[in-house]
Amino acid sequence: MEPTILQESTYFHDPSLPLKVMKRDPEITYRLHGHEFHELVVVIGGRGTTYTADGEFAIGEGSVLYVPPGCQHGYKELDHLVLYNIIWGENLVKKQTLDLEQLPGFSSIFKAKNLVLMHLAPAQFADLVPLVLLLEKEGDDFSYGSGSRILSWAYLLQILVLLSRIFDQTPSAANRTARQLWDVFAYMDEHLDTPLSTEELTAVAAMSSSTLNRTFKHATGLSPIEFHIHKRIGRACTLIQERGLSMAEVGEACGFSDPNYFSRQFRKVMGMSPKQYQRIFTSRFT
Repeated sequence: MEPTILQESTYFHDPSLPLKVMKRDPEITYRLHGHEFHELVVVIGGRGTTYTADGEFAIGEGSVLYVPPGCQHGYKELDHLVLYNIIWGENLVKKQTLDLEQLPGFSSIFKAKNLVLMHLAPAQFADLVPLVLLLEKEGDDFSYGSGSRILSWAYLLQILVLLSRIFDQTPSAANRTARQLWDVFAYMDEHLDTPLSTEELTAVAAMSSSTLNRTFKHATGLSPIEFHIHKRIGRACTLIQERGLSMAEVGEACGFSDPNYFSRQFRKVMGMSPKQYQRIFTSRFT
């Protein structure tokens, strides 16, 4: 069976700004397919497998995939996989990029001919997700005179710069090592509402405590417990963005029974208090 090729004309109704954001909640199994356009996939929940003709790759919350035009990939073995697809026309970013293409990470990711997979640390992911949400918001209104078109273009460029810088700062070996820890990552994702012990995580990883700590440090720069705290803080950021909960309720939902401890850990990870984060995020949408 010939692979499906998704056409630009199917998705972009305004040729002057071929840019679109689509949320897949959940994503469904999808056979091997290619695109005429660029695709950036940001996984915000669940897990699964993406595959190409050359291999299979585990993905989950914090995974970011770049799929260049002409590259073929698919999805399978999905478990409540939720993601955003950001797609843009093949020539959109060539119009005016100033020094964007001088970033080594930009060339490594967005000039690649094959699928590029990144696993972001929770703090990095917390920086990325608000930009995706802002791009989605502006993408709902491309009418002339609203400012949404130029803001959408600006948010796309901001996302590309952010990912390029992250790629530059992350040794490729760390990304390879991270793939060995997916069972532990998945277990952490299932327990974002409670603290975990080192004993629990070593049992899941089938590693000794010293090996697990060494592997985590190599892949993430953090110990397993620190990494889980980062993921819980990342979950707290999502809950704050969704609004409706008090800071105490957000902390409780992420396994922090002591509000002061929650605030200290949030500040340590995010560089600001939960209330400051709430004010900054809310101000972006008012």
